[in-house]
Amino acid sequence: MTRQGKYNILGIVLLPLAACAGGGFASLNGVWKPYFETFAFLFQLNLIFMLVVGLLSSLLLLWSKGELARWVAITPTWVTSGIGAVWYIGRGIFPAAVAPGAEYIGALQYLLIFALVSVFVVLVLRFTGIVKRTA
Repeated sequence: MTRQGKYNILGIVLLPLAACAGGGFASLNGVWKPYFETFAFLFQLNLIFMLVVGLLSSLLLLWSKGELARWVAITPTWVTSGIGAVWYIGRGIFPAAVAPGAEYIGALQYLLIFALVSVFVVLVLRFTGIVKRTA
């Protein structure tokens, strides 16, 4: 397994852990009181989502030969998990006053947009030849 493959797996696991950490921070603030099953559901929901994004990144990684092409191939995983981790932990520290906890389910629809846009950008970079497969 390449170094980028290990980073891809790390990015897949980062988002579910960040969602659980954000839920933990929100419960420490006293605004939201989740059960253990809530944390398990958040982890599973985000893991399933990230497995799909990570699979797309791993397919791009499989078709990459050069170092730069491999780094570009794992961008969808890291963009999605990075933005999601910042969102979940930020909302855990500063929870919403109106519907605390709703963002943990609603954020996935926005993360889907970030994932699709980053996959599209990677494919455009590949097809235009800006980042060659063997670069």
